[in-house]
Amino acid sequence: MKWAWAVVITLVVVAGGIFAFRIVTAPDTSGIGVQTVTRTPVPIPTTTTTATVPEFADPSPDQATEVVSVVAVDKAGNPAAGYQVSDGGEAENCLPSPAATDTGVVSCSPTAAGAGVCWVTPSPGVLLCGDEPWRTSLRRVITAGPVNQTPLGEEAQPWGLELADGAKCQRRNGGSWPGRADGFVGAYSCDRDEEFVLAGNGPLVNRAKPAWTVKVGGLSADNGDFPPPADVRVVKAYFAASR
Repeated sequence: MKWAWAVVITLVVVAGGIFAFRIVTAPDTSGIGVQTVTRTPVPIPTTTTTATVPEFADPSPDQATEVVSVVAVDKAGNPAAGYQVSDGGEAENCLPSPAATDTGVVSCSPTAAGAGVCWVTPSPGVLLCGDEPWRTSLRRVITAGPVNQTPLGEEAQPWGLELADGAKCQRRNGGSWPGRADGFVGAYSCDRDEEFVLAGNGPLVNRAKPAWTVKVGGLSADNGDFPPPADVRVVKAYFAASR
């Protein structure tokens, strides 16, 4: 009888092994053999932005920058020839404009209402404000507070810039702007969404040579990593003047 029990035990062990093998291997329905599935970890996307401003080769890198003084309003408070005037609301806290080369041009709050560059008129509390330096349109803005015309005593910064790559850029007028990881900040917004004139440790506009240059690069909402800013020549620099 011992040999019979040994046979039974052997059959049980073999059957258990077959059952276990079937559990861990799973049947093959392809007729090829046992298939092994390998799971590859899915990479987690990052939010770092690496978009760049397209490279530009300046055909005339040494051509001197043209400086344009915009006098949109005369001493009598009338718009210059070719300018059209529309109503622009109210403003306050009017101080000398950083883009002005002489007195009579101020910047008021809120600048978002188009009061970033305004000409003082002889009519009390009435200002004529420019939208963009290359446009012949003005807004009539009313201010109830005092208008401070004391010169800033600092070198004026351009109201607008035309760059050698064809972009037109206007001086920043408040608001919340995107950033970048290297510490440069936006100083001028351009008519190209991916392009900004940047301010860093050096001069905003490098005027060491007749051909002025600025730093140009990208910004992003996540303060992304960008290549170093590119030096781009300024074709025209627009300032505001009263005479």
